[in-house]
Amino acid sequence: MSALRSCFRAERIKWRKSWLLVTAVLAPLCQSCFLAIIFWFSDSRIRMFKPGFQFWLELNFVAWSLMVLPVATALICELSWEQEREARAWNLLLIQPVPRRTHYLVKCLGHFFLVLMAQFLFAISLLLLGFLLKSKPDPLMIMGDLPLSLLVHFLGYSVLASVALVAFHTWLSMRIPGIWIALVTALAGSWLALRLVGVSALVQALPWGLAAHMAIVFERWRVLPWAQVPVSLLLAVVLLVLGTFDFSH
Repeated sequence: MSALRSCFRAERIKWRKSWLLVTAVLAPLCQSCFLAIIFWFSDSRIRMFKPGFQFWLELNFVAWSLMVLPVATALICELSWEQEREARAWNLLLIQPVPRRTHYLVKCLGHFFLVLMAQFLFAISLLLLGFLLKSKPDPLMIMGDLPLSLLVHFLGYSVLASVALVAFHTWLSMRIPGIWIALVTALAGSWLALRLVGVSALVQALPWGLAAHMAIVFERWRVLPWAQVPVSLLLAVVLLVLGTFDFSH
């Protein structure tokens, strides 16, 4: 455990002045600010979706889960491995008296930490921008009260859905490097998972499956499939074991 903590501390040092932190910060801010601008100048359309604050959360989390979260995760994992390849110091790390699997676990843990940070920053930005929209002096913009429980509900689901994504892209970027491969895989996988939602149980076997279910929140009579969370976490464990074994041999 001490070796794991030491390696993770060293991993965090690599994030300084790197594109990893930039991606984790800009991804949530860019999405929330972009949709806030659309809300601000689309009063006549937004007022059809009541209450406005609930629609604000629904729209943001659907866009986040289907597009931004998969892409940001893919970028973070790929940039992290690319950092090791460019530094040409990875072989020196591997000769340390630390099991090879520890290095891989630290990488996966670091990626999840960055994605988690991005998601909490996303939630905070939704709160601040939501209150800004609510303060707009326009009777057509009826935002209503903040559904805080709904925000926590969506955020918790999104965090759990990201575990399998991190486990998959950590392995993919290690085994098949290339930023375009990572991005295309993320977008294609999310699109496929969305097509399978409500159609086939095979969606549960995809790393993007749990996140893709966020699209059903627009149908307010349906609830998020929390029962599928254990399956997604089990998939994440399988992917983590696969990556650890692949890295160690």
